[in-house]
Amino acid sequence: MNFLSEISKNFPDIIIKAYHRVDTGWMNQIIIVNDNLVFRFPRTNSAVKKLAIELNLLSILKQPPVKLPAYKFIHMEYPFFAGYKIIKGDTVENAKSLGRNVLNDFTALLNYMRTFKSNSLKDTLLPLYNANSWIKYEKSLISSFQAALEEYTGTEYFNEIFCLLDTAMSDLIDSDISLIHGDLSRGNVILNRKHSRINGIIDWSDASYGDRALDIAAIIDGFSLKYLPCILQNFTSDFSRRSLKRILFYLLVSPLYRAYFLQKTGNKDNAETLCKEILSNRNSTKLKEKIRLGIID
Repeated sequence: MNFLSEISKNFPDIIIKAYHRVDTGWMNQIIIVNDNLVFRFPRTNSAVKKLAIELNLLSILKQPPVKLPAYKFIHMEYPFFAGYKIIKGDTVENAKSLGRNVLNDFTALLNYMRTFKSNSLKDTLLPLYNANSWIKYEKSLISSFQAALEEYTGTEYFNEIFCLLDTAMSDLIDSDISLIHGDLSRGNVILNRKHSRINGIIDWSDASYGDRALDIAAIIDGFSLKYLPCILQNFTSDFSRRSLKRILFYLLVSPLYRAYFLQKTGNKDNAETLCKEILSNRNSTKLKEKIRLGIID
């Protein structure tokens, strides 16, 4: 498909002077036009559905505490694609630390998302979970990882992961479920140039009505656990206590997403290498113990 031709043909007011591709996305081909517009072209039928749901969701998220993609260019017919004005800034993966204002912005976003009840989200076609169905979803996800990666990790590794999943999810209740972003990976959180505030959150295609602890884990993934109490102090002591094991579990299995992506996209050697790193990682061993004990230190 000639992406530039599709953009020009369907949105003739856009004069393309420069562009580049971002090939890191699994679900979408990303085209940046004039360093000002982001266009997303779904790679699969599943990605088409996810982008359509994202557009539905973003249409009802009014006055959020941080910027969200405001899609202005939507082509509903084949090929389905959509574009928005780029949210300027630097991704959090380039930050050395998480400042107080960044954590406050993130907490404000979590509290904002919690105001949306499941009934208000039905028309978006967003996946809606309760505590029981979320646990089933997580078990299904880990089973998918196991089927793809067990040849590298061995059976015992995933047997342990499933046991830890049961431990982590034992305290999950329905009130822990809310609207979540679902993929606050370090490329989806845009900071200002000083890395002192969150400018915006992009790529809502994995959003759902799910476990808030997943988003909390994602924002500190790759950073020190010292930031976790700074976030949890903004919630009730009951939620903070019960969510801790789940946050640690999501951090533990986070590398499996990358290994699974590599395996499914044909990068088997890299997937195998990553799995070996996962097995030998001392931090993983520490996280497992923290999950069992339900403590940070």
